[in-house]
Amino acid sequence: MKEIHLKDYEEIVRVGQMYLDSCREGKSEIMKPAFHKNASINGEPIQTLFDGVDKAGASNTTGRIDVLDVINDVAVIRITMEDYFGDNFVDFHMLKKEEDGWKIVAKIFTGF
Repeated sequence: MKEIHLKDYEEIVRVGQMYLDSCREGKSEIMKPAFHKNASINGEPIQTLFDGVDKAGASNTTGRIDVLDVINDVAVIRITMEDYFGDNFVDFHMLKKEEDGWKIVAKIFTGF
């Protein structure tokens, strides 16, 4: 396994924060750079997420980002969001490090 540096963790958290900020502001353009062009959400095209965020608008959600694991050029983060329009969610984001940095390649979520 390749050694992981603190800079990688910081960049991974920054990607997660872009997602949270986008959900709070209701603007998908904030999160789009965090996602790989071929990313998916629960098996659907990622455009589904972007459209939903834009349609929903700004929210008062709060969230927490946890880096669960980083191995070489892959990572998994958990984002727990509370009060996203009255609902609570746990998201798992799978990331891949590419030449232009860490990108979310897949997102799955469930409510709680």
